[in-house]
Amino acid sequence: MFKSSRKKLIAIGCSFTTGGANAKAAKRRSSWPTNLAQKLDMDCVNLGKAGQGNEYISAKLIDTILAEKKEDIGLVVLMWSGWQRMDFEDTNDNWVKLRPSPGPGTRNGILYKPEAFLNIQNYETMIMLNNIMLKCNNAHNATMKSLRHFLIAQKLLEDIPYLMVQGIGPVYLDEFIERKSKHIWLQSFLNSKIFDEIDEKKFIGWPILKPIGGYTINNMLDKIDPEQKELRMSDKDTHPNAEGHKIISQEIYNAYEKIYT
Repeated sequence: MFKSSRKKLIAIGCSFTTGGANAKAAKRRSSWPTNLAQKLDMDCVNLGKAGQGNEYISAKLIDTILAEKKEDIGLVVLMWSGWQRMDFEDTNDNWVKLRPSPGPGTRNGILYKPEAFLNIQNYETMIMLNNIMLKCNNAHNATMKSLRHFLIAQKLLEDIPYLMVQGIGPVYLDEFIERKSKHIWLQSFLNSKIFDEIDEKKFIGWPILKPIGGYTINNMLDKIDPEQKELRMSDKDTHPNAEGHKIISQEIYNAYEKIYT
């Protein structure tokens, strides 16, 4: 079997990395990891998995570092997912995802209700479990947990070229969260000792939040396409489309060139 002599681009994230929530081969071929690998002349290893959170991303990073020879890795890009998502490895590399949601209710005029947990059919039971998960994995807990993931990843990748970026919005900051909660969460973020330890040169968009001068991939796309008509899949599916993925890959490529060339 032919073995490529090129280095590998390792990309890990959620559906923003795979190319969509139900990405088939064609969508993966038009995703930002594929585009970026072509720009860098590297072999693409896309480990994105739709719906997963940061536990999954950290776990796949550790697995990859243990499995790959460092000299074979050209670049690792971690596109972090929603901070309140929860991941559990059921069996070997079979992941169960829990995504507590700030509903039921309406958001931007659209009915929004919690995702079913583990195929639970009883709605009242699902709501009860959702509320327990959301209370335990609140904005403060999710923030601290994710900051720790960032720092662990940074330490693991000290000898390997890497970049990090936040894909989707980190926590639920909308009409379901009180202003007081927003303030407490923001203070948790800014006052953490980990905050100052993050290498902002290698974290695209750091410090992530628009009010303090940062941005996510979602923010970047919305700045270019505020009506979400040109760079998204559809009105109902706000995943980046092929053109959106080209813009994402260019943003990451620009950061790579600035740091590593």
